Amino acid sequence: MDDFAVVGSGIGGACSALFLSKKFQTTLYEKELTLGGCASTFKHQKNFYNAGATTFAGYEKNTYMYDFFEHHHINFQKKLLPSALSVFINGKKIIRFQDMDAFLDEINSAFYHQNNKAFYELVQTINKDFFTINDYYYSNASAFEKLKSLSSFKTLFLKFYPYLFTNAQVFIQNYFGKIDERYLDFLDNQVLIVAQAKLHDVNFLTAALALSYQFMDNYYIFGGMGSIFDAISLKVPNIKTHTFIEKMTRTSSHFILHTSKAEFEAKNIVLNTPIFDAKSLFADSKTKEYLSHYTSLNKDISAFMVYLQIDTSKVFDHHYQIILDKPIKYTTSNSLFISFGDLDDAKMKQSVTISVHTQTKLWENAQNLEQKMELEAIIKKIICEHLGLEKRAILSSFSATPQTFKRFINRSTLGGIPMRKENFLYRLPSNNSPIKGLYHVGDTTFPAQGWLGVMLGVRNLEKILCH
Repeated sequence: MDDFAVVGSGIGGACSALFLSKKFQTTLYEKELTLGGCASTFKHQKNFYNAGATTFAGYEKNTYMYDFFEHHHINFQKKLLPSALSVFINGKKIIRFQDMDAFLDEINSAFYHQNNKAFYELVQTINKDFFTINDYYYSNASAFEKLKSLSSFKTLFLKFYPYLFTNAQVFIQNYFGKIDERYLDFLDNQVLIVAQAKLHDVNFLTAALALSYQFMDNYYIFGGMGSIFDAISLKVPNIKTHTFIEKMTRTSSHFILHTSKAEFEAKNIVLNTPIFDAKSLFADSKTKEYLSHYTSLNKDISAFMVYLQIDTSKVFDHHYQIILDKPIKYTTSNSLFISFGDLDDAKMKQSVTISVHTQTKLWENAQNLEQKMELEAIIKKIICEHLGLEKRAILSSFSATPQTFKRFINRSTLGGIPMRKENFLYRLPSNNSPIKGLYHVGDTTFPAQGWLGVMLGVRNLEKILCH
């Protein structure tokens, strides 16, 4: 019997299995043949694509993510980028350079304001200060543990309390005085990338952290994001791929994991699945009741993806955001996020991944195929018009709806829990639970989504289990 079974090999699951394997008998279970989930790289008709996540931001000294990979000797080929992305809005192009002076030239050229320099320096300072603090943890094992863990946030609270209780949109409007509506739209869509919510829905600390990721190290990953998981898999002794855990039975001493062909046993479970979907895995009322508490956190957020293979001599930046005047049909957003493979990356150089926010409920009717093809065509047209990509340069294309992701990675919601003000810290699920032996990790648990957010959850789980 294993000490731990980790179910799901996304960012949180793969990294949790890595640190757990050093101290405990651990097996990582994955439904697909490759690791990574939303952050995986997959093959389609002889070509490779990033499934969803395409950015690797914040991998720098003095962050847990950097220290974790260094400690476990996880090596992969990467290239430091001078900018996080290039943004097209209102006929303007804004390059989000890491260098402050270079970025200020860009933003002042597009949306001049006398307070720009002070504002972005504040954002950068908040980010740097935030990641130097690591004396907190968060537990849901009991009411006492929850109160005790919340008290550990004292340093963070004292440092950032002016921003914790101030609405981001109100803060920005007060800070700038009069601000151009298109500038506000630009900021909205920058925050949306990281927080899955816009300014009016988040506090200013959340907005500052979302806006500041451009000032951290951003890398291009050669061979696709999946190459990170390939490196991790070499350090995890026990991995069972192509193994779909259909349900779990909780006994007085351990858990039984059921597949269509076999059963496995483990004393503890780490779930790297959306927490609001997890109750369907269990039959016992206590576990189902606990997991049901988080059903309301499911805001039906997902993504529509388009994947291209291109052949062109035109040189593109690695990442773009195109912000339009109005929402795109069948989506919930007026912006697209586009990522291009590097010209020196033999595996990915012709690959393009495009994403836009949508909701699962928009893809539940019988007309999905027609709707899917229409939206794919709309998006390709937008890309060609704004980026100067010739239509004939597109060798092939296909797309994925929330239902596609449900079939392949067993989740239709993508992007985690939006970091809105109603989802304040004490309402979030922790990486442990009141159910003995049941733990969680991933983008629907403390504290957030993306590599940095999920890895902070891994750190929290490591504190709970190993310290």
